[in-house]
Amino acid sequence: MMFSVSVPVEVIGYTGDLGDTIEQVVDELANLNTCNSDLLDFSADSDATDDTADFTVTVQAPSLEEAMATGVSCIRAAIHATGASTHGWDDEPDQDTVVVYRVDSDEGVEVRPLVDA
Repeated sequence: MMFSVSVPVEVIGYTGDLGDTIEQVVDELANLNTCNSDLLDFSADSDATDDTADFTVTVQAPSLEEAMATGVSCIRAAIHATGASTHGWDDEPDQDTVVVYRVDSDEGVEVRPLVDA
């Protein structure tokens, strides 16, 4: 079954344009898309007025819980591949890490089933 997983984040410590920072994550999602058959599609939106972004992935999974785990894992892996960190993923971000993506909590993550066409 296909699911949409949306993860809203606050982006802290970036320099330059927020859109460019988010584009790096999108590039890494594209890399993951080539080697993870459960990741079907992805998108991102950002808002520099409040330093937030929303990453959405479409994943193939047998259950809502597994869809959430796969979706969040793909998004976090893409973020980490840029050299950034995610609050709560590691014990503490490296002092040299400039960009931190903060997910409020799993309650902020939206997972919904998609209808097969």
